[in-house]
Amino acid sequence: MGNGTFKSLKKIYYFYTYYIFDFIKIFKPGIIFGNIIALISGFLLASKGQIKYSVLIKSIISMICIISSACIINNILDKDIDQCMNRTKKRILCIFGDNIYLIYFLWFLSFFLCFIGCIIFYVYINILCIVISLIGFFIYILLYSYICKRKYFYSTIIGSISGALPPIVGYIAIKNTFDICCIIIFFMYSFWQISHFYSISIFRLNDYKNAGIPLFSVIYGVKKTKININLCIIFLIFSNFLLYLLNYVNVTYLWFTTFFLSFWYFFSIFGGLFFNNIVWSRIMFFISIFVIFIVFFFMFFNFYFY
Repeated sequence: MGNGTFKSLKKIYYFYTYYIFDFIKIFKPGIIFGNIIALISGFLLASKGQIKYSVLIKSIISMICIISSACIINNILDKDIDQCMNRTKKRILCIFGDNIYLIYFLWFLSFFLCFIGCIIFYVYINILCIVISLIGFFIYILLYSYICKRKYFYSTIIGSISGALPPIVGYIAIKNTFDICCIIIFFMYSFWQISHFYSISIFRLNDYKNAGIPLFSVIYGVKKTKININLCIIFLIFSNFLLYLLNYVNVTYLWFTTFFLSFWYFFSIFGGLFFNNIVWSRIMFFISIFVIFIVFFFMFFNFYFY
């Protein structure tokens, strides 16, 4: 095999490898992973140590299908916005977005995945899981992506509603009922998501300005965004305490989660004294991920500490 042939094959390999990985990004693996961890935490919180593994696996598969479906549609709707942002302008839909066959295929794939997810929930879990999942699906696609994201500064709040539903789905997969614990979990994850995304909106402020996205930080500035982050963390700590107050979690869970949530809050308050806004918001972003995984972890093992 000549050197020229080898180079040609190498180019073909890198071309297809690049676009395969780029195609996978349409499903937003990071969002899927985070939501599945949230679902598992709600599932194990409801299980209290009596884990039904077959139900858990089927719930995970169903949720992966439905979230993947929503992420595909979100990518289709956002392709014009993505073209304006440095972080996203090389996504596959920004490059091949004019290919009508690709768009048709993605719409078909999205509806197929959503259908499969709902069928699994219907056959093996319960109808309430379908209802909650589809509420999250339509809020994310219709209210957030299609309507609010381009027009209103409170789009983040709308988006946080859909993002707070996976742990509730995990909880309902066991309980098959919507109770006060679901409401508390909903507010916890909503407040976390708002503070988490507001941090992102600060260090990516220029990107969102260039794309014409009227986020809270773009409209009202960094200072007011920081205040809102602090308020959301306070409400999150209070919601977390309610789980213990109503006997859904134990005191060990409360101690550890409150410690790390408080650390996040105090850094939010005082970190700005030592770092500029970009560095501060990036650190806040990473702390928020660390803290929510601490919450997930102690929800996982809550029943071991009784």
